[in-house]
Amino acid sequence: MDRLQIRNMLLQTFEDFQMTRSERSALNQIFSHINLTDHNLSLIRNEAFQIFRENKPADASDTDALSWLEDLMKILANTNTREATLNSEALFSPHDDCSHRICRMVSSARKNIDICVFTITDDRVTEAILDAHARQVQVRIITDNDKSFDRGSDIERLGESGIPVRIDQSEFHMHHKFALFDSEFVLTGSYNWTRSASFNNSENLVITNDPGLLIRFESEFEKLWNDFLV
Repeated sequence: MDRLQIRNMLLQTFEDFQMTRSERSALNQIFSHINLTDHNLSLIRNEAFQIFRENKPADASDTDALSWLEDLMKILANTNTREATLNSEALFSPHDDCSHRICRMVSSARKNIDICVFTITDDRVTEAILDAHARQVQVRIITDNDKSFDRGSDIERLGESGIPVRIDQSEFHMHHKFALFDSEFVLTGSYNWTRSASFNNSENLVITNDPGLLIRFESEFEKLWNDFLV
């Protein structure tokens, strides 16, 4: 089954945001005859998240579309539990383990990177993001206005490179520190993407492919992306 076939199949179940019993049964039957290798599983997940991003009408609630994603991920997990095996890791600072791991995640991304962080001042991470953008990876950044134009902030540079950036201009803080890579991994934790976090602070960084967490973070990113549209 190629990408177009997968997309058309998923779009049919997305039309009313409700996956009926017959649709669940049909998908279970189809997936049971597909060799759910890492590649095929990645294709299905990527297409599902892409459909979620591109086709949800503005008047539809996030809960409706999210329930469709959750149903689909449950079907995938039940079809082949071997492929549902979790891969997670935790890293800590000070030292460069966290910053180096972020750079490797950015460098290995193939299609899209969604970044939602309070501030970015670590030039090593910034260079990796710019390199990803240069090789046509779709990058989006959400950040906070409190630090965006501080000395050392790389947000303006990233925006000037052509990367879409949206900034929380409210009196409160967009204080998240997470990123999504190819709709396959989510990276989160207390770690700010700064030199001080790498060299001085006691911080943590968690990376996982847990489907349930991917869905929740993907939904939160899309919500904030729409909220901060100027």
